[in-house]
Amino acid sequence: MILREVCVLAAIGLTIGVPTALAASRLTQSFLFEIKAGDPRALAVAMGILLSAAVVAGYGPARRASRVDPMIALRHE
Repeated sequence: MILREVCVLAAIGLTIGVPTALAASRLTQSFLFEIKAGDPRALAVAMGILLSAAVVAGYGPARRASRVDPMIALRHE
């Protein structure tokens, strides 16, 4: 459940970030070296790295939450 929430948030961020990055790349095209503005391979690599980082960041809390006994968690509240 926790890992799913992390993936949903990452997907929402990418949905907002990719069009923003495409718009910004046109503005910064003169700074790019041997990469076209909106290069699909560069965007795919960046998306893969960001999704991987999100999954790795969410895996620890998800694993820790899965080890908690539900009855102990309910009694604690």
